[in-house]
Amino acid sequence: MSVEHRHDPQPCGLPADRQFIVVSNREPYVHRHGPAGVEVERPAGGLVAALDPVMQAVRGTWIAWGSGDADFEVADAAGRVMVPPGEARYVLRRLRLSRDEVDGFYNGYANQALWPLCHMAMEHARFRRRAWEVYQAVNARFADAVAEEARGDAFVWIQDYHLARCPRALRRARPDLFLMHFWHIPWPAWDVFRACPQSADLVDGLLANDLVVFQHPRHAQHFIECAEREVGARADAEREGVEYDGRMVRVAAIPISVDFATWDATSRSRAAQRWMTRLRGRLGARDRLLAVSVDRLDYTKGIPERLRAIDLFFRRFPQFRSRVVFVQKCAPSRTGIRAYRELQQRVEAEIARLNATYGTPGWQPVVYLPRPLPPPAMAALYRMADLCIVSSLADGMNLVAKEFVACQVDGRGVLALSELAGARDELPWALPVNPYDAEGCAEIIAAGLRMPAEERGERMAHLRRAVEEHDIGRWLREHLRLAARLAAGRAPTEWLLDRTMPLRQRLDAGRALALLLDFDGTLARLVDDPARAEIPAAVRASLARIARADGTLVAVISGRALGDIRARVGLYGLVYAGNHGLEMSGPGWNWSHKGAVGAREALAAALTALRARLRRVPGVLIEDKGYSASVHYRRTPAPRVEEVRVAVMEEVARVAGARLAVRRGKQVLEIRPAVDWDKGAAARWLLVRTYGDGWPERAAVVYVGDDRTDEDAFVALGDDAVTVRVGAGSAPTAARYAVRSVEEVHRFLELLETWMRPAVAAGGASADGR
Repeated sequence: MSVEHRHDPQPCGLPADRQFIVVSNREPYVHRHGPAGVEVERPAGGLVAALDPVMQAVRGTWIAWGSGDADFEVADAAGRVMVPPGEARYVLRRLRLSRDEVDGFYNGYANQALWPLCHMAMEHARFRRRAWEVYQAVNARFADAVAEEARGDAFVWIQDYHLARCPRALRRARPDLFLMHFWHIPWPAWDVFRACPQSADLVDGLLANDLVVFQHPRHAQHFIECAEREVGARADAEREGVEYDGRMVRVAAIPISVDFATWDATSRSRAAQRWMTRLRGRLGARDRLLAVSVDRLDYTKGIPERLRAIDLFFRRFPQFRSRVVFVQKCAPSRTGIRAYRELQQRVEAEIARLNATYGTPGWQPVVYLPRPLPPPAMAALYRMADLCIVSSLADGMNLVAKEFVACQVDGRGVLALSELAGARDELPWALPVNPYDAEGCAEIIAAGLRMPAEERGERMAHLRRAVEEHDIGRWLREHLRLAARLAAGRAPTEWLLDRTMPLRQRLDAGRALALLLDFDGTLARLVDDPARAEIPAAVRASLARIARADGTLVAVISGRALGDIRARVGLYGLVYAGNHGLEMSGPGWNWSHKGAVGAREALAAALTALRARLRRVPGVLIEDKGYSASVHYRRTPAPRVEEVRVAVMEEVARVAGARLAVRRGKQVLEIRPAVDWDKGAAARWLLVRTYGDGWPERAAVVYVGDDRTDEDAFVALGDDAVTVRVGAGSAPTAARYAVRSVEEVHRFLELLETWMRPAVAAGGASADGR
């Protein structure tokens, strides 16, 4: 599917002055010989759809295997060609691979060793030493190409399991680069992964990255365990990563998605409507129910198991015979590998048997569609379906489930989704399927086809909202913002109290002061009981006097509830932002984020479940803040901390699905609405509201905070503010300056007060109302 809209790279957090390089096995444009000469194809898939507009906007470089038979006829001697054709917005650097390299690297190691290993299909795994040697050599070639194309401090984004050793080769050649890696498929538990003879080398390769991202938190945890056991890396739960070879590697989970808007629009198009009419006749589905499965022909997709369930369905529920048509859209894949050829033969034989057993002259129970369909036809098939069955045996995500939801514009279809697919946790309103339980699967098929229209509509409305809010654009933004924050944290940080002159110069130049402050760990010391946190009277008095100056903005931006933070500071004339900026108030105004208001019911349900599950875990404090919640484990015994983390992740996913998100802080797990909003967005919103779009020229902005949540603000404000991290040395930071303690923050406020005295004398009423 092509993307009609463009992703602005700056909201994604990508610095405008740094080169952006994508490295993948698959290329975004393929040149092939056709009837009319050389033709250009754009491969389908979410990755190309998401990244191509960004690459065009930032004029980056994409490095990939040139797989088209005309690829190098249109490229220069180094394999470079400008794309898109006719627009020339960025460089596509192609690598020419020989047949032996393709056999060893792609067919051999990537797809006969890593693919079955990561999907726990060990009966298909083949660990051949020669294939491993070719895999390493090709990975080194990719690294050489990146090193040739990359300028200093470039961002390099490596994709998937084909390139696990590329980061290590690149790190040796170019230690100045920022490397990040997205692993699209599952990462298995160590008990499975240890069966690979090259397990330590694979982990070592990925740990050369600065950031490694997986589809699911469980996969990230599996990787961290493998890193500990295979190469002796040290897990750091507070910093959400591992220390290895003298470096900190951030490990995260950001699930990929689909372009909801494009699928939705395509399914509503006239072309899709014409395809719906055509397909109903072609499939024999007029006046019949339609069940659809869409898969690449792969042993991980559970196709034989699904056909077994369909057989049982017709036996146990004979009333559905002649009333339902099952469509198996199944594209042949990796036909150069024997296991895939045998699977194709097995699937085709089983479909033929089912049709011979149950079919009638006027009804074909299972329709097999092995050939590609254009996007409007796929959208039509999804839209027409009464039931979509996704019953994979193992999946990092499974985008078919999300594509189906995006095309269900009529809200009448039901999604039956494998419990073993990564998408299951994001889409809890789907009917759960255990692909190994044929009888249970048959019962789920019957339940889905019988489901009342009202329940269908309610479930699909929840599913569509979840996929729309967590689309491919959000996946991209979260990736790049995290990368930008980590990259900024590699810059040297200076002690604020030793370098006050730049701020003094901004104030002396006539700029108004905008002072933005966190509360816990910044104005008040961190304490075991959040209810006991308070700021000293002298600090409150300093804030009051600073806020009195004309044009000055003093704001406290906290994770606490708005009413709580306002009461603890207790000064009139300040701006208060609670729940990380989801709710704010100032003199004469109040504001709340719409998405936060809409998620309150889901938050309440999640907290009810967590209180029940964690009631016997000592030291846990669950703090309900209205629009968000905090699960504190500062006083929980260390052996049980992981139990708390797992409970929060699982219960939030089970109860709320995609409506809520979990984020770690200092010995606390924050549960928030899954909206694109944080302290950085809140800070910028306040500055624009107070000073207009030209706030960087009108205000001397200072932001001081101590937590991961404040890093969002450090990145969002960048060089337009004096950003200060409290507690230097606890973690890498994007802040330009640092102070060692809360007491140094208090000293800084006293210093600010002395600078502001002339303006305070000219100001109006004091901030405490006197």
